[in-house]
Order: sequence, then structure tokens, then C-alpha cells
Amino acid sequence: MHRCRWFRGRMLGGSSSINGALYTRGNRKDYDNWAAMGNPGWSFNDLLPLFKRAENFLVEDVSARDAFYHGKGGNIPISHTYSSKLLPAFIEAGKSLGFPYNHDYNGASQYGRFQLANKRGIRYSAAKAYLTPVKHRKNLHVILNTIVSKGQQTTSAIFFLKTDELVLRLWTVMIYFPFQIVFDEATKTAKGVEYLTLDGSKRFVSAKREVILSAGAVASPQLLMLSGIGPANELRKHQVWFDFMPSEFPRYVVIPPLVDLPVGENLQSHAGAGGLYFSIKEKSGFYLPDLFTTELIPSTLQYVLEGDGPFSTAYGFEGIAFVNTSFAEDPDWPDMVITFSSQTIGTDGGMLYQPRIGLEDEAWKTYKGLLLRPGFGFYPYALRPKSRGKISLSSTDILDHPVIIGNYFKHPDDMRSMIEAIRLLLLLGEQPAFKRLGAKFYSQPLPGCSHLNQFTDEYWECHIRQFTYLHFHDVGTCKMGPPEDLTAVVNPSLRVYGVKNLRVADASIMPAIVSGNTMAACIVIGEKASDLIKSSYDL
Repeated sequence: MHRCRWFRGRMLGGSSSINGALYTRGNRKDYDNWAAMGNPGWSFNDLLPLFKRAENFLVEDVSARDAFYHGKGGNIPISHTYSSKLLPAFIEAGKSLGFPYNHDYNGASQYGRFQLANKRGIRYSAAKAYLTPVKHRKNLHVILNTIVSKGQQTTSAIFFLKTDELVLRLWTVMIYFPFQIVFDEATKTAKGVEYLTLDGSKRFVSAKREVILSAGAVASPQLLMLSGIGPANELRKHQVWFDFMPSEFPRYVVIPPLVDLPVGENLQSHAGAGGLYFSIKEKSGFYLPDLFTTELIPSTLQYVLEGDGPFSTAYGFEGIAFVNTSFAEDPDWPDMVITFSSQTIGTDGGMLYQPRIGLEDEAWKTYKGLLLRPGFGFYPYALRPKSRGKISLSSTDILDHPVIIGNYFKHPDDMRSMIEAIRLLLLLGEQPAFKRLGAKFYSQPLPGCSHLNQFTDEYWECHIRQFTYLHFHDVGTCKMGPPEDLTAVVNPSLRVYGVKNLRVADASIMPAIVSGNTMAACIVIGEKASDLIKSSYDL
């Protein structure tokens, strides 16, 4: 059986603790679209003050026009990533094709140098930014190691806050990987959560006011379904077992679903093509053979003393371009992104990147010609794919992984636009700025595609399906929408339909995926959720 790796941030800070820390808000029209879908208060103008409130913007030399979009003194420091000699070539190549460079792509336009949730080379996850500064508060309780999966410890956590004193702005607001949410069946009111401790015992914590679920686009729908909230047919198929708190109920009973909602539907993610690399003659970029030998001492000193240098980078990701394919419906709302990395899959000799992305040995042999050679790569993906996947249950056991159906490229337009993007990035790599470095596209075909005429549409479709590169920007499985939207799970105040005292606040509530990395959008969802919660109780 062939399986794709699916990364999940089962630790404090969630996926912001394991991602590339790339900070990309997306396009303002992403959020205006949310509002147009029946979610008042979620337009870009509504959320911009929250983006600014969250930020401590450290990027220098931005224009006054772009500075308007940023804040100072917030929890998340935003800085430029370290750049190698290859970034200027990427910028110049883009200019030669008519792409306007912007020093701040989170400002008015979108072609430039990556920004990170980073300060002096140190990652700022949601936990470091929001939890660490207040970890000694008396009204905050963090319980670690609340799930053991197949005998291996995970670092999941549950957060409990006294809501009458709630002044924190947290991305993971209250609970993160509980065992199940406990309801009063008669009133359909969330009473608290039951969770597993490290030794496998169950514990219960009651909620005085609300339960806020923030377990991500995979675990949040799984937990809702295991708690009786989800598609009725799906829950009946698994005969979801409830473990009710009230003593007058039997300990284990099979009951009908609590609420019939389309939980787990609407899964959206950014999937693109991998394996698009150029070799160069000069030892430049994120070149690990030199970095861990001749450059080890100076690079280490640069990181320790200045918080800069190659050890402060997001594994070679330096530049980003938001571009329009022929499928774009609005010239001011690009439908494709091309990220630029100053290394290839073979630069590290196959020690780190190949096992990390789970590329099988047979396919990995294709790239042996890049082994320990300098080069760079492009990673394109459709910003707003039309394909939709779903999350469903594999069993009634929280320790069993759910069924994840990505359905990548199921819609033909997603494949067609991706092929067009590949042709564009090949043209980008052929520009004089890269040719001066001796850039040459690595054209060795993958094993399953060698029988096709190279560079045809059929060939590129084969390549994309064989080397699908997942960016793990998974959203949408607890969709936010108005009451008349039959595909919605939560309302614009993030309250789950059909029950009381339960909200969801994470990537799963996005009705449509944002145009870029999802960390910034998740942070603003947390900021918005905190305001919604406080306004509900006049705090």
C-alpha cells in the first residue's frame, strides 16, 4: 500500500511549531469572500486591525503604503528570512517576466522575499508567542501528554481558562486533543471534556461557560463526530458510543447522533508539484555540504551572535511569487503561487529532505544526479483549488487515525492550472539572471512517466500525480457559514450549530482556503475568537 505522509502538529503551538514559520496573510479578497459567503465581521477590513494587533513587524525599509498594513508590539514578531545569493536572481528573473517586486508581500502587492514568524533566528510558534509570556497566570492551566497513541507519547495539551477572567488572545483557545466533548443530552449543552492522561486513564473537566475546540482541520472534525456531532449516516455506520457524565445514564450506550451536521466535509488544502529543480555551477544557496563543513563555524557564530545566517532560515525557502494563470478570474486575486527554495532534494545528500517528505526509494533514484550538488527548486500550488476532500471516522476510538481523503486534482481545472504554472516556472528558470549561475533544469523523468513524451501535458500530469507535494495547509472541515448554508458547521460567531456552549476556533472553520500559507490566517482566527468570546460575556 502506498501512503502519503500527513503532518500534524500534536504539540503546544500546533502546526506552528513544526511548519516553516512562513508568514503569509493571503489576499484581502480571501477574507472579503468569507464575508460575502454570509459571515459578517470577517472581511479584510474587519480583520486588518486584528492582523496588526497580533504583529510585531520587524521588516525594515517598507514603504509608507505598506507600513499601514502592519502593527508593532504584538505577540508575533515578523521578520525577513535569511537570503542567499540566489534570491536576487529570483527577483531579477521575475522582473524580466513582468512581475513587480515588493519588499513587503504582505502589504499592497505580492512578489518578493519570504517573511517569517521569527525573531533573531528563533521560531515564534503560537505557543511561544501567546502561552509562554503568560504561563504563570493563575487562571491558565495547561495539561500536557493527554493522549498516548499505540504506546507512543504525544505532546498534546488541553488549556483551561476561567472565562470570567479571560483576557488572553490564544490561537489554541481552550482544548486541544481531548478524548471527547461531554453533553447534557436533554439540552444539547456542552458540559466539559473527557480526556486521556499519559497512563491511559480518563479524566473529566467541567466547563462553567463554554468549550472551545481548537484541534485543527483533522482532529476537530474527528472529535466532533466522536462526540455525536456530524453526518448522521457516518455516525450510525460507526455506532458512536457516548460516555455521558450524568450518573443517571448508563456508562456506555448506543444513541442516535446528537446533531446532524456536515462535519468533515469541505476539506481544502494546497497541493502542488514536487521535483522541479535546477542545478547550478556555483556553490550558492542553502548548500549543506559546505554549511556543515567549511562554513560551519562562521555560520554558527553568525546565528549565535546575530540571529542571522543560513541556520536561521526556513530550510532554504527564500522567495515567493503570486501569479495569474489563464484560469484566474480576477487579475488582482492571483490563483497560483510559486515558492522559491535555494536548494534541491539532493543538496543534503538524501539525509533530511527525502525521508521528511516520504519520497519512496524508487522515485528518489530519479534525483541521484542532484546528490550533493548546488541548485534551487520551485514549488507551485493552486491557491484556491476547486477539488474538495473529506475527513471521516475509521472507528469510534480516538486513538485510531481518521480517514483522510484529499481528492487532490480531482477537479480538472486544478491539474490544468498546475501544468500551466510548471511551464511558467520553467521559463522563470531560463531567465538571464539564473543562466548566469549556470542554471539547468533537471529533466530526468520519474519511473512511472518515462514512457510519455517529455514536457507534454500528459507527461506533466503523470509527474504531478506521482510527485504530489503537500504543503499541509488543511482547512475547511468545520465550515463557517450563515444558518441558511446547509454546508456550514459553525456560525460567524464560531458557535457550533444545534448545540449550546461549544465553539470551534482553528483552520477547520475557514469556508474557503486563503491564498498562501495558513499560519497567519489561523492566528487572526484566534484573535477574532478571543474578541467574540469576551464580547459574549462583557469582558
